[in-house]
Amino acid sequence: GEGGTGQMVKEALGQNRLGSHMSIAVHPGNSATVYIAWTDRTGATGTVLHVSRSTDSGVTWTEILTVTNGLNPALAVTSAGTAGCLYQQLVGTRWETHLRRRTNTGTTWTDLILSNTPDNNPAPLFQPYLGDYCDLMSVGNNFYGVFSASNIPDSANFPQGVKYQRNANFTTHQLR
Repeated sequence: GEGGTGQMVKEALGQNRLGSHMSIAVHPGNSATVYIAWTDRTGATGTVLHVSRSTDSGVTWTEILTVTNGLNPALAVTSAGTAGCLYQQLVGTRWETHLRRRTNTGTTWTDLILSNTPDNNPAPLFQPYLGDYCDLMSVGNNFYGVFSASNIPDSANFPQGVKYQRNANFTTHQLR
């Protein structure tokens, strides 16, 4: 229900509700390699997003990524074995949407910020404010994803560029 839950969430992590944020992906060329992501609540005011990998069909797991105040994870693995993790992270009063990538044998993640939008503009009228999902899939060696963000048409909020599927004026920051 909404009621007091929305206020608790706002205080806990921006304008977003907290829930069971989980994702799983399997390497399409090697079913023994499995990735899983989830979000834990830490104390009264934050979360930690975890990504773990198993190379033995889930018998043992190794944590390979943690993100403070991260949520909405979505995992996918390309045919070449590159793992992708799309997620959102509250940084101050802004929501950043990240696409992190890591090769199957690598130990470091690349980090691409797809959006960096205000936590409270436009003003929230209902929960969830941010949305409660992200999705990522791979086709061949490419990733394709979708996520929710503030829909104020402002190019500064989208460092990699953006295309709206509706008429928008990026000069006056108005949707039409």
